[in-house]
Amino acid sequence: MRKRRGTLLDVISDIFAEKTSLFELPPGVEDVEKVDSDIVRVQFISDIDCDLLCREAIKEGYTVRRGWFTPRIIWNGTIIARVGSKSDRARRRSIFIYLIPPNEEEMSTYRKVVAIQHGVLDPRTNKVDPEKFLWYNLRIIKLLENYRKAKYEKIWERLEYR
Repeated sequence: MRKRRGTLLDVISDIFAEKTSLFELPPGVEDVEKVDSDIVRVQFISDIDCDLLCREAIKEGYTVRRGWFTPRIIWNGTIIARVGSKSDRARRRSIFIYLIPPNEEEMSTYRKVVAIQHGVLDPRTNKVDPEKFLWYNLRIIKLLENYRKAKYEKIWERLEYR
């Protein structure tokens, strides 16, 4: 069966559903891997353009921290994404995103605190609010998709028309 061209949302959704993806990776993406219940590593075909990623993050209303370490994208005090560093596989070609898992049992203690802070998890019932869960995770994936489109899709479109 021929795979359809997908978005990062399509590919990440299939990974969380633990099924073989029906989508080919979007342009510019080399690999997508679920590292832990709440961490996804997106590996690109070239080094991350940190300036572009930071601009996209600021446009979306996030805070960016840079220093002697690779950039961290922060939302209300929580790191939601970071660029890979020397110790990571694929180094600076990867962005790690920190999502909230779909059920409370898969959440680390830290991720539970984050889920409560963002209204995704009700601390009294330990129930996940599906609407807030989707909104939180989709917002993070949207940041990566915007970065990917800005860096790679414009190039592919130009190459296709030549």
